[in-house]
Amino acid sequence: MLHSETLRAPATALRRNRLWRIGAFFIGLVLFYAPFALFVRLLGAAFPGTTVANSVPDVHQVCLRMPITWIVQPWLWPTMVGNPAYLFAILVLPIAAIIAGPLFCGWLCPAGGLTEHVGRVVPDRWKWDLHGPVPLAPLRYGFFAGMLLAPFVTSNICCSFCNFTPMQYFMNAGTGDFRGFMYWSSTYMVTMVVWLIPLGLFTKGGRGWCTLLCPVGALSNLSSAVTGRLPFAVRVRHKESGCKACGKCEDICPPRAVTVRKGTEAEQQSVVVSPHICNACLDCVKACPTGAMTYGRPS
Repeated sequence: MLHSETLRAPATALRRNRLWRIGAFFIGLVLFYAPFALFVRLLGAAFPGTTVANSVPDVHQVCLRMPITWIVQPWLWPTMVGNPAYLFAILVLPIAAIIAGPLFCGWLCPAGGLTEHVGRVVPDRWKWDLHGPVPLAPLRYGFFAGMLLAPFVTSNICCSFCNFTPMQYFMNAGTGDFRGFMYWSSTYMVTMVVWLIPLGLFTKGGRGWCTLLCPVGALSNLSSAVTGRLPFAVRVRHKESGCKACGKCEDICPPRAVTVRKGTEAEQQSVVVSPHICNACLDCVKACPTGAMTYGRPS
């Protein structure tokens, strides 16, 4: 009886955490997407006369991709300064990630949350797992670097591979406005299919697009990873003491950031949380049966 109660407590905590995150997903929809777009409307009211105040309030006015590509294009910096919404991606989210990890990615991002939460209805046996012999961080940062450099050799590709736009069109369609689907390019169609199907519903954890192709997540994780040892930095961490290396954290991690390293008879098994991939969803913290996974400052 005691053993079953011990197992039941983490399972209950995990379900509760996921319900909280589903609630945060809907808050993200209301904050960033039309017809609500409360964040954009509040910015417009706070900064009258700016671009964000004089545009249709939807997710495009708080674009999280273009400003990131402009980081390496100094001649476009005045554009960012002139629109306070653009500073959200390059200042607010990285600073938040430095303080508490990439919480936006794990909690508020509707585009990432959609594929993760809906993907739970698809059995794991039908999904492919990004977790394997190929490390994910170099792939993620490689795409991120390629997106930053693309304007110097061809054209800006950030809008062509944006999954925030299809999400906005879905929201519009839910209120009876289907006009967005009339003007889709082939790249938008490819993006939607890849985001939703092979890198979404049929990727274990549902976060394939987030892990490999999202520049917002890459910048947030980079900010989080290089500052993780600062005394005030709150992160998902692992304590060797008490850990049984049961593998529960590795199995349930949506972005596939946790690795259980199997040791030999002479070596102890260990658990590694990649700061370059973890999105601070806290599922592993809640599901850990021994409390070895924590969310806090460095010890």
